[in-house]
Amino acid sequence: MSGAGSGRQKRGQTEAPRRPTRRQSTQQPRQAGTQQQQGRATTTQEQSVFAQAPTLRKWEDTAEFFFALERFVNDTTPRTVQDLVSEFTELNAAPRPEPSPEFTRNLECNRYRDVICTEINRVRLHSGRYIHANWISTFGENRFICTQGPLETTCDDFWTMIVQENIEGIVMLCDTIEQNRIKCHQYWPTADNKLMRFANNQIMVKFMREHHVEGALYRTDLIVGAPQMRQGHLRVQHFHWRQWPDRGVPHSDLAPLRLLYHVIGVPRAVVHCSAGIGRTGTLVAVYLANQTLHLGQPLNIFALIRDLRRQRSQSIQTLDQYLYIYFVILRYAQNKASKLNINVNALNALVQALNSTMRRG
Repeated sequence: MSGAGSGRQKRGQTEAPRRPTRRQSTQQPRQAGTQQQQGRATTTQEQSVFAQAPTLRKWEDTAEFFFALERFVNDTTPRTVQDLVSEFTELNAAPRPEPSPEFTRNLECNRYRDVICTEINRVRLHSGRYIHANWISTFGENRFICTQGPLETTCDDFWTMIVQENIEGIVMLCDTIEQNRIKCHQYWPTADNKLMRFANNQIMVKFMREHHVEGALYRTDLIVGAPQMRQGHLRVQHFHWRQWPDRGVPHSDLAPLRLLYHVIGVPRAVVHCSAGIGRTGTLVAVYLANQTLHLGQPLNIFALIRDLRRQRSQSIQTLDQYLYIYFVILRYAQNKASKLNINVNALNALVQALNSTMRRG
């Protein structure tokens, strides 16, 4: 995924320089887990969307869900695509946060120079090394880590993070090579290379099997072993959604929700594309929107993206990605329309207008 420029995101991207060595963070290593330990000072304003609420490991169509979805549709369908475009313009006009000092000290660890990593919710490795990754704290828990696609020189740190945070799911939304450009290093084993070792042979990742889930979605089952793991090993599911275009949106209308139904049962997951903000931010935003509805809470996508960007700066790179979040939820509502008290014609008209506006593939 390409990097983002200031203000409106630029189409170009600048690869960060590569150096043979990397610096350690100048800060003392911290234990992960709590919001305070992750460097997060949550404000009342930030809690406006991601409030404390029960954690859902399964999405069920309750009466509260239908009420929340109905309210969202009735609030949204009187609006036009141009209204949503104006929302995105307003989001992009907000001042950008400052990058973490560790981002600047470790330029060789950043895939893109113009995609910053902020100090808020930054993942801190116990080793003191820096990694371009941020926790997304949702509804009172650390649910996702959004990160860049690993470089060849940061694969050790990536798997160290997986082991340290006891991650059981990885969602990859890019291909290793796109349009003849390297977007992510091959950091996981395959059927042709069944065993990989990282961190001076302290972490072993073993290929078990690959499944074709549906369409462009594949799942690889991995076994991860490291001496510091109490249980001896960790079972990790690696979900790879292939052919989601960089800076764009996929052809499939509801594929993000189908992918998330596979992931929702995983307590903690890492999500990445190339830069870790566009495709990654879009999928996480769809999760947050659907989770909000299934908790029976009011859904405000503008506020949701604003709060997401506080935790993972520059999330949702393009207008198409922003519109796609609305589109997925409204398409979902079309499937539930028989149980909703809504203006179906208005819903269908807005869905069609969004579909005509977005650039697919």
